Amino acid sequence: MLFTPASELVRVALRALDRGGTLAVAGIWLSAVPALDYATALFQERRLRSATANTRRDGEEFLQLAVRLGVHATTVGYPMAQAQVVLADLADGRFSGAAVLHA
Repeated sequence: MLFTPASELVRVALRALDRGGTLAVAGIWLSAVPALDYATALFQERRLRSATANTRRDGEEFLQLAVRLGVHATTVGYPMAQAQVVLADLADGRFSGAAVLHA
């Protein structure tokens, strides 16, 4: 599942799928998705689905399933004052996961 509003990650996520895999784009807002090349993005029966009309109950069920399957989010916290450091760390690949700015 792709939750980020950064549509350029759609291609990255599709390339990471195994044969027959499905990518569900589940963000509430998404920038325009760049053109996809069928052979590299969707070949080998990869599927792209949209799931933007989720209900609160859908989210609760997803979180319960994630717990049951052992899905864990990887986040790295930064103080809001270090927003520029976060951008540099992301650009340089100093961590994997999602950066979280906090007050």
